[in-house]
Amino acid sequence: MKSAAGLLFSGIELDRDSATPLYRQLYLQIRKQILTGRLQGGIRLPSTRTLSQELNLSRITLLNAFDQLIAEGFLVSRTGAGTFVGDEWERSANPDKTPPAPPRLSDLSQSMLSLRSHHFRGVSYSHYSPETPTSFLPSHGAFEAFPQHIWKRLVTRHVQKPSKALLGYGELQGLEDLRQAIAEYVFDARGIDCTAQQVVIVSGAQQAFNLLAMLLLNPDDAMWMEDPGHIAARIAFQAHGCRVVPVAIDAEGIDVHQGIEACADARLVFTTPSRQHPLGVTLSHSRRLALIDWAAANHSWIIEDDCDSELRYSGRQLPALYAMDQNDRVIYVGTFSKVLFPSLRLGYVILPQALVEPFCTIRAVLDRSPPTLLQAVTADFMREGHFIGHIRRMRALYQARQQCLVEVLERHLGGFFRISPVEAGMHLIAWLPEQINDQDLARELAGRGVHTYALSDYSLQHALPPALLIGFAGTPQEQAETKVMALVQALRAMGHAV
Repeated sequence: MKSAAGLLFSGIELDRDSATPLYRQLYLQIRKQILTGRLQGGIRLPSTRTLSQELNLSRITLLNAFDQLIAEGFLVSRTGAGTFVGDEWERSANPDKTPPAPPRLSDLSQSMLSLRSHHFRGVSYSHYSPETPTSFLPSHGAFEAFPQHIWKRLVTRHVQKPSKALLGYGELQGLEDLRQAIAEYVFDARGIDCTAQQVVIVSGAQQAFNLLAMLLLNPDDAMWMEDPGHIAARIAFQAHGCRVVPVAIDAEGIDVHQGIEACADARLVFTTPSRQHPLGVTLSHSRRLALIDWAAANHSWIIEDDCDSELRYSGRQLPALYAMDQNDRVIYVGTFSKVLFPSLRLGYVILPQALVEPFCTIRAVLDRSPPTLLQAVTADFMREGHFIGHIRRMRALYQARQQCLVEVLERHLGGFFRISPVEAGMHLIAWLPEQINDQDLARELAGRGVHTYALSDYSLQHALPPALLIGFAGTPQEQAETKVMALVQALRAMGHAV
């Protein structure tokens, strides 16, 4: 009978400093060898005496491991013959076995998987590692500048003496203190006159988009989507079976006239008027009025994603669409992900009063509100003035980082990129020579450790010249030269004359 002594000894590595008992380590490693097929069914293991000598273990340690493996069927003890690997595991470990059939999924799930695969066809997410130093991803801010000491103090305040409300399920609409703080903030900052009752706390803007799609649209209903436009929002609506109508962007923002010509009876429009994502233009006053008039006449809805409205460095800030609407057709979506930090997972929706109850009904079916502790801390952060102070500091910091990065990019890549500073947001548009495919370029750069977004990833129908989105918020001024030179070297290695 063939023994597995050589195979077994070569695969066992015990860490005597580990908190995991030695018998448990031995059990796990023998079990893994059996499951992976390294130790095949029917093979005889060395005696416990031999193993004790070779592995420098006590026999009681070995017996404890063997007893567990025998109890689970991995090993079989035969009186007078020894201990053998169970035959049943040989079949499960056979590398030539027929692969299992894929799981049966719903049409909605299949649709989402397809959309997600299409979205991640580029390089921006799938190739990115947090350890990669040369990142120009627009979603990365100056997390190191967040006032951790203040946040820690506020967290400690609530953790030391948690109330019953703090430990419970929480209010369906979200913590009232936070909703009131948001209502006061948007009134001062965006001219939105609403009550705390119209504010619903959500787990980020993406959840808001999905809930609103369920609330307002049936499968096959038409909706306008800015083109190029917000990828994650588009996927949310497409996943619910909506028919997305691409509407072009020009110097004044979304082309309302073109939208009416393409689909006058659309049920909804998704727009980023404060800073169009990704092009960065601001929706003009006349276009705002035209959009609101169309929605009122057509009994349609406007979802206003107030993208990066806090991060404006120059130019006049127009009032929110919600503040201009007199017909209760605008729904306002905001988030703390960019201005605070993404893992907070807090956003909010400001609804016309008639939509509050139906929105909360759908919300109750899907989940509860985000953790009450984080809501309470955020409410204190806002009410005590830390939020406004943090926004002001981030504006100054990001403006300085943008100026520095633009100067370095123009100095080293002025003949390859065509760039100009932006008035708001966290990224620049770097226009490329016409003959370059921006998706291919972004993919190749990612393979060399330099991460950007391709502008064409955001487009559905309306083709634009090739360009890359270059984030500046996550690039400290002292790192700008190093990062840009890494980009230059990558482009040269790819054969581009820069």
